[in-house]
Amino acid sequence: MQKTIFILLFFVTFAQAQERNVTLVLPWKHQFQFAGYYIAKELGFYKEAGLNVHIKEYDLKRDNTKAVSTQDVDFGIGHSSLILDKLNKYPNIVLLTAIHQSSPLVLLSRKRADITSLKDISGKKIMMSRDQTYTASINAMLSSENLKANSYKVIDTSFNPIDLINGNADLMMSYSSNEPFAMKEKGLEYTIFDPKDYDFNLYSDILFTSSQMIKNNPDTVEAFYQATMEGWEYAYSHIDESIEIILQNYNTQSRSKKALAFEANTLKKLAYQEKIPFGNISDIKVKEIIDIYHILGLITKDHKIDYSKFIYQSSNNLKFKDTKEIDNFNFIFLYSIYFKILIIALLLTIFIGFYFKRRMDKVLALKTAQLNKQNNIFNKNISSSKADINGKITYVSDAFCYISGYTREEIIGKTHSISRDKEIPSDIYKDLWMTISSGHSWRGELKNRKKDGSPYWVDTVISPIFDSKNNIIEYDSIITDVTLKKVLEEFNKKLEIEVKERTIVLENLAITDKLTNIYNRLRLDQELSYNYKNYLRYDKIYSIILIDIDFFKKVNDTYGHQVGDEVLQKVSFIMKELIRSTDILGRWGGEEFMIISPNTDLNGAYTLTQNIRSNIENTIFDSVNKVTISAGIAQINSNLDEKSIITKADEALYRAKDNGRNRVEK
Repeated sequence: MQKTIFILLFFVTFAQAQERNVTLVLPWKHQFQFAGYYIAKELGFYKEAGLNVHIKEYDLKRDNTKAVSTQDVDFGIGHSSLILDKLNKYPNIVLLTAIHQSSPLVLLSRKRADITSLKDISGKKIMMSRDQTYTASINAMLSSENLKANSYKVIDTSFNPIDLINGNADLMMSYSSNEPFAMKEKGLEYTIFDPKDYDFNLYSDILFTSSQMIKNNPDTVEAFYQATMEGWEYAYSHIDESIEIILQNYNTQSRSKKALAFEANTLKKLAYQEKIPFGNISDIKVKEIIDIYHILGLITKDHKIDYSKFIYQSSNNLKFKDTKEIDNFNFIFLYSIYFKILIIALLLTIFIGFYFKRRMDKVLALKTAQLNKQNNIFNKNISSSKADINGKITYVSDAFCYISGYTREEIIGKTHSISRDKEIPSDIYKDLWMTISSGHSWRGELKNRKKDGSPYWVDTVISPIFDSKNNIIEYDSIITDVTLKKVLEEFNKKLEIEVKERTIVLENLAITDKLTNIYNRLRLDQELSYNYKNYLRYDKIYSIILIDIDFFKKVNDTYGHQVGDEVLQKVSFIMKELIRSTDILGRWGGEEFMIISPNTDLNGAYTLTQNIRSNIENTIFDSVNKVTISAGIAQINSNLDEKSIITKADEALYRAKDNGRNRVEK
């Protein structure tokens, strides 16, 4: 309760002040994601701080960032895209705290065979909102697999995973604390692409305000900040109680207690991370986010950022208390004690300083020797180099000389193009120079040539070095030999292609009739099952055609099985030429064939079969001269199933035979 005591003391000192009305806008509807704010309101933390807080749900017509920037509202909650808004549109935005150190935003899809990795997202439809479109973690994850904005289609989000089930979208941007639970409750398997799995671990649910609010109402901002932090720590340490408060007062989405508990426990893991204070915002991590937006090309101009003004610095003490109100007697007493302690401390410091100086000299000498030894080890084992701003090499390690085959004298003063392989596109080097000359590090794999002309691959990291005025003065690079890895990758690619090719051959052999080179009974059974399921699900009709060669036994008995095989092959060839690309032709057994015609009614199938019958009748066959066929047709309907439609077609075939053969019955 230390923060509560701080807030009470703050307002005892300055107040007689009335409660100030404050507005907080949420980025979504009420749920546990905003539990800390509800707790601070319902348990009176805001009231103790002299605040009357109005919490507003997400409004599609309202741009929360703009509303805070223009001071239409006092506080808002946003994602990492706030940083992009700060740099491009609203420079007066100030970040107060990041409730979640890791973002719960993920890409979610139904479990599908065609979406198993990030690369599969290419060409797919993704549902996301306007501010989600610029979320750093998601964009960085997609970009890590070279998925640019034009690699997939962004559609307006309904925030409802039912669109994944109905096929309106392939993926959606969602919270790992919400939509996966809904999918699991429906018994649906799903796939999640989480930026954290790709080392993009960025902030979310960032509380923010405007610089004008801090300037004009610093006491209000500090009080709101402290009460909010107390509300969040209470919410996460009393999850069950917080859920009951949400169910009673804020359950506008009619969520179940089980769903809220899942959300709470998921978000708590993202809020509390080892050795990081709750709600902490680090300027280093903010810079990483800015670097990501730079790489993605979303920052429209260069900015020099004052992080002390961008990230709010909470007092977390009683600095707002007016020292003039402190009792004069107590002040003199405390001052005198402080002065005595200061004198004693100063004398002790001088005495201890002399004592430890000699020891520190010895430690310094030892550390210097160790550092020189480490530098020597680095020089011999780590391939590194330095270059001036024009790219001319000023330093190389022994390990660099060893891997390149050049001596130090041959390299110093040259550029790295001395070892460049001509196969590497010039665009890569353009990107490299654009990145490092703009003040960012570049990392990538490059193919180089040794002095003797032999190729080698290196994983390269190049970083700019700045002077005290933030000007680039040189570039440092560290390279790692990855030649063996690249050789293995190339071998694996060739092996993968060969395996795929052989797999295709084996799969085709498994479903192809060896004699006629058309589908066999196994494939026909698969297609029959597939078309029947499509009929049940989407009401897509289909027809099947059973075809039998007339008097085929007589052909075998009179001319022999070799001629019979030739007849089967030629009949198969004629039918294969006459069917449509959507039709499926296969050998049903012996001299009997089947054609499955999707989206085709009885009349359409009859027309196709008559054409086949007529062509076969008018074809001259070697040895046997004339061959005719009989056929039976059936169309799927509500009275037939996967098996009875075959029986119906078979009955029609026998009518064709009974009625004189060389005819089609339906």
